[in-house]
Formats: sequence, structure tokens, C-alpha cells
Amino acid sequence: MVAMKEVLPKYSPFFVSSFRLIPAGFLLVAFAASRGRPFPSGFNAWLSISLFALIDAACFQGFLAEGLEKTSAGLGSVIIDSQPLTVAVLAALLFGESIGIIGAAGLVLGVVGLVLLELPALSFDGSDFSLWGSGELWMLLAAQSMAVGTVMVRWVSKYSDPIMATGWVRFKSHFNSILLTIFML
Repeated sequence: MVAMKEVLPKYSPFFVSSFRLIPAGFLLVAFAASRGRPFPSGFNAWLSISLFALIDAACFQGFLAEGLEKTSAGLGSVIIDSQPLTVAVLAALLFGESIGIIGAAGLVLGVVGLVLLELPALSFDGSDFSLWGSGELWMLLAAQSMAVGTVMVRWVSKYSDPIMATGWVRFKSHFNSILLTIFML
């Protein structure tokens, strides 16, 4: 995040976020191919990879870069790392996984901690208040995108090898980021 923050003044957030994923995608696809993992094939495979790329890569990276323009890398990192809270709730709701009493208490403490971190950073100066101007909100959106993407892996894995799909997601996110940049203009 610190490296991204240094580059952001020169380029748009979605441009920076998309280009940082391309080398990772290349390496993952090459690694998966070297291990004999199958390339994605069929409509459902590419549809699931495309949706996964939109949520887990393009939205996450774009929201992350947008948030970094408006908040510190340290606070942003803490907010991003809150995504396991959402993953736990989604896994319980979608897959019937048990959270338990101790897990529920941990979730409540995590949410309280997020509120304590984020509320002081929001500005409530009368008419100057803008939720979209808050870097913390963008970071929270990034965390939620990552959480949804994490849960999507089960669905994507039904149609594609998960390592190969993750590599292709990195490539496809570049094109999704271009579309999101146009949408944000």
C-alpha cells in the first residue's frame, strides 16, 4: 500500500490498481500451467472468472487505490484486514458454517473496533460532510469486495481450477478496471 500511495498522484487509482495485478496473473497462470492444471473452458468457467475478476480484483483494487488517495496506508491496511469479519458472516449465511458464541463475540468486538477507527476519521462539519470523500469508506468497500470474492471462490471452483482461475482473474481485472475508470469519470 505504501508503494501504491507514492504512485497515485501521477496516475488514476484504477490504472494503478489494474497494472499491479498483471505480473501476478502472468506468474499464476504460468505456475498453474507448469503443474498441468487445466485452462478454463466453457461459458460457465469464463463467466464465473469474469464476475470474480470484477468483484475480487477490479472493485477491490479500485476501491483500495481510491481509498489510499484519501487516507493513510496504515489505517487503510487495518480497515482492509477487517474482511475476515464479513467472510465469517457470509460463510454462515451462505454455507451454513457455524460461528459459535466465542466467534460471535469476536465479530462484535471487530465491528466495534472498526467503528472506533472509522468514525473519528469522518468529518461532520455541517454541509462539508461527504461520505464518498472518506478514504475510510473506500477502504471498507475494498474489504467487502475482497470478502465477497473470497466467498465466490467456491462457486468459481465448480467450473475452473482455482489457481488457474485466480491467475486469469488478475488479467481480466485490468479490463474491468478500465471500464470502472470510465464509469467513475
